[in-house]
Amino acid sequence: LAAITSVALRVMHPQQYFAGLRAMSHLGDKAVSKELPQMPETLQYWASVCNTLSIISNWETPNHQDHLSIPECFNILTTVGNYSNAWISMPSLQLEFRYDSGCMIAFLGRIVRHGVHGVEGDRIAWAWYMRDSVHIYARVPSCGWARVNGHIQWLKKLSACFGIFSLSIILCENKQMPQKHAYTTL
Repeated sequence: LAAITSVALRVMHPQQYFAGLRAMSHLGDKAVSKELPQMPETLQYWASVCNTLSIISNWETPNHQDHLSIPECFNILTTVGNYSNAWISMPSLQLEFRYDSGCMIAFLGRIVRHGVHGVEGDRIAWAWYMRDSVHIYARVPSCGWARVNGHIQWLKKLSACFGIFSLSIILCENKQMPQKHAYTTL
């Protein structure tokens, strides 16, 4: 999953992807200069450009914002398991999405309030994100905001290549959005 989320991030927000690579590289350099031999070795096995991973098992999460993540960076949630009737809500956007097994959802977790309703069955979710404090420590500057231009075709190709996750793309132009949206595979 780490590699898949990194590839997805490379397409969705290339600047964030490369900032993540730079942060990991700088962390390795700092570990060597501070004579922390286990850290560079550990970083070799970290397969994601995101520097933080939260693993959540069978847990309902109330609506919240992720105050430790970088505001202009995507959080990427992936989920697997044998469960039914899962929904992720984003009340500040008046959106709610199906959150089925194999789903991947990316959004600005520090800005967008979000929560996952309880489910029946067993579910494991991975929340990948970048902590602001790690990038500050590694002296990696802000990556800036993602841009939509040109990414829609790449997202369609990415979805077709992997076929194991669904992408939701909603382009709003001051239209009233209904309360619930089912995700779609592009």
